[in-house]
Amino acid sequence: VGPELLRAAQRVLQATGVPIEYETLDYGNSLAQKVGRSITEEHFVAFERTRCILKGPITVPTSGVGSYVEIQSKRYTSANQALRKAFALYANVRPALYMPGSGSRFPGTDLVVIRENTEGAYSGQEYWENDDSVVAIKRITRSASLRIARFAFEYAVTNKRRLVTAVHKANVHRQADGLFLECCRVVAKEHPSIRYSEQLADSLLTAMVLDPGAWDVLLCENLYGDLVSDLAAGLVGGLGLAPAGQFGDAAGGMALFEPCHGSAPDIAGKDLANPCSLLLSAAMMLDFLGEPKAAGWVRSSVASVVNEGRCTTPDLGGTAGTQAMTEAVADEVERLRVIGSGEPLSRL
Repeated sequence: VGPELLRAAQRVLQATGVPIEYETLDYGNSLAQKVGRSITEEHFVAFERTRCILKGPITVPTSGVGSYVEIQSKRYTSANQALRKAFALYANVRPALYMPGSGSRFPGTDLVVIRENTEGAYSGQEYWENDDSVVAIKRITRSASLRIARFAFEYAVTNKRRLVTAVHKANVHRQADGLFLECCRVVAKEHPSIRYSEQLADSLLTAMVLDPGAWDVLLCENLYGDLVSDLAAGLVGGLGLAPAGQFGDAAGGMALFEPCHGSAPDIAGKDLANPCSLLLSAAMMLDFLGEPKAAGWVRSSVASVVNEGRCTTPDLGGTAGTQAMTEAVADEVERLRVIGSGEPLSRL
């Protein structure tokens, strides 16, 4: 569903009036079918030039032929990981905000998962020890832990959040997760205005379901962040309502924005895909590009259409298709643009 969702995002971005010039590249399976590779050097060159990617979902093979990607003499577990690691997109930000009309059973949920994106058990470093044993490496470094902790606390300050919780399993991984916590505590002392806590990863999952409103910014290692962010999306109605942005520290900033859900090949081309995740990711992109007012219009418009319920996709309880829901959001963006021109974001 990647191409149709990207068309939906471009339609809504056009409605904001923000002048955006696009460079469109095939990626993932559609590219592999043409050239035998899911990502090429052309993608790297384009990212270096534009500093910003809005990406649709792709299917990532779990094993067998094509399950690894080799580019510029390096091997990655997927095309997605190639971009993350090659450009050090170390901070994965996944907000989870309740929207009326979403069908969520957890009103008031408003949390953000900030996931370290480059190391840990999820980084794909593994090897065969012998014919019957595979070793997977969980690498935790001081530099990466300090970097993601500083990102999380600075995010909390900038976005007026109240609490950062470090998620860990230091009761088992005493040295690896212990180092992560040590770094989080150092950075917490540098930000006395933000409360700091620590929570075991397994017990956090139960606690999030019992009281999602108790959590604010969840600072996670790579694997924990992948699991926690999917649960957070479930609390607010599913992956179809969950945006994501990945950020790096390169000079001038680099970022990639994408939906949290997969490529859903079973409904591709059927006008059934929920566009909200990518639309909300596009709003995060507008923030990154210095267009917070336009970002607010997109978020408010998505929330309005979901709440109204007349023009939503089947997964949200409606009967509309992707295009109809996209047009409803775009129409609302255009309305807000007219009445909100020159108004502060808080008025929207």
